[in-house]
Amino acid sequence: MQSSRKSIINSSVRSSIAKLLAKAREAYSAKNAERSKRYVKMAFELLKKNKTKLPKELRNSFCRKCCLIWIPGQTATVSFDRKNDCLRITCGCGHSKRL
Repeated sequence: MQSSRKSIINSSVRSSIAKLLAKAREAYSAKNAERSKRYVKMAFELLKKNKTKLPKELRNSFCRKCCLIWIPGQTATVSFDRKNDCLRITCGCGHSKRL
């Protein structure tokens, strides 16, 4: 009983976070960066509150340091790191993440 309740909560939280991140992309494309950051902060707080894990495509879609949505070429640069043989995403704030 308890596990089915937890799985229902986790699935609804994941869908809410996906919607918030989609709204963040729309807000950034409409030249409203502050609203976009607020949507990402709301999604991150929801994620921490419910202790859920995100799928990889959502996990790698925003900066955890400055709460900016990553759009390649606009807010983040994507490059190949030969030393570590991986992709590296660098945010505008200077924070980078290896994939």
